[in-house]
Amino acid sequence: MSRKPGQLKMLPTSAIHPDPKNPRTDMGDIDQLAHELKSVGQMDAITVYPHPEREGDYKIQGGHRRHAAALRAGLTELKCEVVPAPANADMALFTEALSTGTNHLPLDHLGQSQALQGLLTEGKTEAWIAKNFNIDKAEVKPRARLASQPKVAKLHERGTIDLLTAADILDVETETGDGSLFESVVDDLESSRWKQDQHDVTRLIEQKKANAKRNVLRVELTGQGAVEIDSENRYSGKWSKTDAVLSVEEHIAAGHQFDVSTPETVNWWAKTKTKAKQVSPERKAELELVRRLNGTLPTSKAARQQFVVSKIQDKKALTEAEDRELFASIFFAAKELNREQEQLIGQAINLPFPEPEGDESEYGETVKDRRAKWADQAYELVWKMTLGQQVRLYAWIQAAPAEDMAHKFNLYQRDSWEKAARWKPMRVWYQRLINFFDYIPDRDEVDAMLFAANQAGKHLDVELPVGAEVTCAGCGQHQVIAADVSTLCPTCDGGGN
Repeated sequence: MSRKPGQLKMLPTSAIHPDPKNPRTDMGDIDQLAHELKSVGQMDAITVYPHPEREGDYKIQGGHRRHAAALRAGLTELKCEVVPAPANADMALFTEALSTGTNHLPLDHLGQSQALQGLLTEGKTEAWIAKNFNIDKAEVKPRARLASQPKVAKLHERGTIDLLTAADILDVETETGDGSLFESVVDDLESSRWKQDQHDVTRLIEQKKANAKRNVLRVELTGQGAVEIDSENRYSGKWSKTDAVLSVEEHIAAGHQFDVSTPETVNWWAKTKTKAKQVSPERKAELELVRRLNGTLPTSKAARQQFVVSKIQDKKALTEAEDRELFASIFFAAKELNREQEQLIGQAINLPFPEPEGDESEYGETVKDRRAKWADQAYELVWKMTLGQQVRLYAWIQAAPAEDMAHKFNLYQRDSWEKAARWKPMRVWYQRLINFFDYIPDRDEVDAMLFAANQAGKHLDVELPVGAEVTCAGCGQHQVIAADVSTLCPTCDGGGN
């Protein structure tokens, strides 16, 4: 950005003061720069203006590294370009920092974020910033948000996460109010050696949210004197789930023990009156797997749905040819929208489907009116989508009935004709996710599919939604992926680099 040149002067280093709001956090190799200043001399003047609070002194507008190196080198004077005091010193500082030329050390990611946030705070628009500093307008605010979290900015700088993923991480504490949960997510990512895509991080966040909810329930119940059942009692044959509708105090008084099976569900166990057959180690392992899956599949579902939303909202997620092929595969499955489909559409277009409030009736006129207005707004928003976005949205809502049940292991089972028929739509949806969206089922989804397939009879449709189960030769993880790909998982095969 152009400005009128100032007056060149030699000024004592003691009279020159750094700006405390300087966004540059990485000064680089000060020792090397100090050696150059001492041996070669100062090539470029630093920019200063009269200090507003120290008469006869100056404040740095540009050249904080050279000033720090001069102090390190023991120089008593610096060549300075003295400019008039700016009308807005903060604006001038941030502008100077972002305008650093190629001959100087550029700002690190955190410094850029702080400078961008400073310009936004000073009232500059995203469009103005994008135009003047050659930054994608869509990146201005996401990058500026990193100013408040140096750890997340560092993860972005080293390539562990992209800007969209960084935004998801920053939202954790805002959404949950749990600072320790945010720190836990960041700590896990700091220890990762590989790039983490948005879907991986979403899974991590959702799992930690679920675990946090479970722990809250445990603390509440144990705080009231309840005892959590252990695996030995759970499968000893001496305890069984009770359907008795009692308060927590009544369960405790009856000697019942609790089990937090999901973040929202508490099961109570009572001692059996008749001696039951003890569960075999093999059956115990199967039951433990089902119990774990019922606790983790809700997380898989939430992460998968966020993954699909990101693909729907990204105009360039699929090629035109892939969009056409996807649309052709579901075009003839059209039918009248049901409630689950309307709710998914609302999620994808950020316009929640209206639900009854308070004591309102599902069929009341007020609710009907809100839903009619919602339908008009939804039509306009969907109409403005690209064809590709519409196709992806349509493919998703076709899977609504299956997705609605996908948080329970029961959906994956097909040991009867009825269950096999119920599983088939979800298998088709998984196949489309893998073929067109590059989705890779997580470990819990894979375990659910494989375990259900092993339990089903040979006469049933037990086909998995992909080619084969592969054990990664690099990390040993199990992945259900297409049969003709490398035996390395996407992370070990270079997808995480």
